[in-house]
Amino acid sequence: MTRKYGNGSVYKRKDGRWVAQAYVTLVNGKKKRVSIIVKSREIAREKLREILAQKERQIHFSEKEWIIAEYLDYWMNKVQSKRVRETTFATYGFMIKNHIKPTLGGHKLRDLSVYNVQCAIEMMEKRGCSGATIQKCLRILSACLNYAMHEKGGQLVYKNVAQLVDKPEYTPKETMIWTSEQAAQFLSAIKDHPLFIAFLLLLAYGMRRGEALGLRWCDIDFDKGLIYLRQQIGRINGEIKARDLKTKNSRRVLYLAPVILDALLAHAEKLGITPPAFDPCFTPSTQGTVVVSEAGTPLEPRNLNRRFDILVEKIGLPRIKIHAMRHTAATMLKDLKVQDKDAQLILGHAKITTTQNLYQHGSPEVQRDAISVAADWLLNEQNVLSLNA
Repeated sequence: MTRKYGNGSVYKRKDGRWVAQAYVTLVNGKKKRVSIIVKSREIAREKLREILAQKERQIHFSEKEWIIAEYLDYWMNKVQSKRVRETTFATYGFMIKNHIKPTLGGHKLRDLSVYNVQCAIEMMEKRGCSGATIQKCLRILSACLNYAMHEKGGQLVYKNVAQLVDKPEYTPKETMIWTSEQAAQFLSAIKDHPLFIAFLLLLAYGMRRGEALGLRWCDIDFDKGLIYLRQQIGRINGEIKARDLKTKNSRRVLYLAPVILDALLAHAEKLGITPPAFDPCFTPSTQGTVVVSEAGTPLEPRNLNRRFDILVEKIGLPRIKIHAMRHTAATMLKDLKVQDKDAQLILGHAKITTTQNLYQHGSPEVQRDAISVAADWLLNEQNVLSLNA
């Protein structure tokens, strides 16, 4: 039996499924009858209400019937390829290919529901995907649907269903870092290692791995005692490439401390080179990097990680990730009473809250000393007498 709802209708098919049907206006002004087939009457009614609400808001419908997998490809190639960095684009592509398409790719874009996305989440959980992976997939899908809602030439979806699902709980693991004593012990133990200068830059300045590997001799002004961080090196699509830094805040000028100046000159002497003059003009390049492989070429980022893990195990220090050296540097700045704004600029963070909340960690030694001072003051009889006087 067909039930009329305003300018649309809902009826049951012979195969037991339900249809929401209504006439809509396309972007080109033509009229078209839209039929949405779903499993239950309740869902059909909901779909019809969405169509009628879109008509009432005078939002025209797209003539093309998009499938999720097709639209994701369109969105990636037309939009994201121009907006995001190559590494981010590659990450998006991996998540879409391995997680989003297998669970949602066959659905029609217009018909995608909260239920569909919720089922996809359950499927990913059964496949062993972590909460972090699922949340990343939801962020990518949500960004895609947001574009579909506001795309010029016709809004393709009425609402962003990826924002309406129950997301799995995910609590990031606490980053393990070294104390300043452990960091100093590490550098002392590897002072004769060919990659000593790379680890010194990571710990002293809190550089990102790609920034340390991308630093060139021509980025260093030895006369003025300044280091200009202008590029980073990474592997993209199987090739080592130099590219601009992550954000405009990542581009920064750092003070060349005398001990680091000496270390750089000693490193240049070991390589048998004379550092070239500082070049104020910047063009990304993999030539002339400070950190090099045994063959004199830019160092493969993963090889730096491998060498780091081997050295840490050999020295007997607590195992941490190489990126945690950046956290270690940030925490040392805090313990040295460096102002938050200055720490933010040294680390190249876009927001000061990133420095404070994500990179700076509590220091047990500092807390111990603070508690000791407080306890001593509270239990000092002279202090009590002076307050009562």
